Amino acid sequence: MLIKVEPAGFFMHSVQMIFDLANPDAEDGPVRDYLADHQLEPRYQSTGEYEGRQCEVMQFGGCYLGRHLQSVGQLQRQAVEAELLTAELESHLATLTPELAAAAPGLELPEERRREIAAALTPTFHREESFQPNEQGELAIVLDRDEVRAAAAQWLGLVDTC
Repeated sequence: MLIKVEPAGFFMHSVQMIFDLANPDAEDGPVRDYLADHQLEPRYQSTGEYEGRQCEVMQFGGCYLGRHLQSVGQLQRQAVEAELLTAELESHLATLTPELAAAAPGLELPEERRREIAAALTPTFHREESFQPNEQGELAIVLDRDEVRAAAAQWLGLVDTC
């Protein structure tokens, strides 16, 4: 989902939430649920092409959304963090696979299995200290390799061997 804020008159602004219908983002469902739970209805709603993609656009008045915009932004951030964290865990697991296999002969961790483990471990590592700004000030993932190995070993039932 893309959030677009534009001026809409004297000291006013409009907020557009743009949902890609063909490729929904992880936050789309939770954001839609939030809007429904708080009975927030768009002023205008339409579907059409946006940047070459078929999208649904919901337009709200900025004052109408008020503090809810911050909550929607937080839902979006949490989804992005989870996606980044899952990808980073998959990368760690790819480099840890030989070590884990050595601890359990016959253990195979193909890409699909690593993806499954990373998704299962994401909630464990989704904490504030896992996210830090890099040199450019962008969000970066910081994980301790040994902690990831230990969590993966525990998840795989190899606790005593690692």
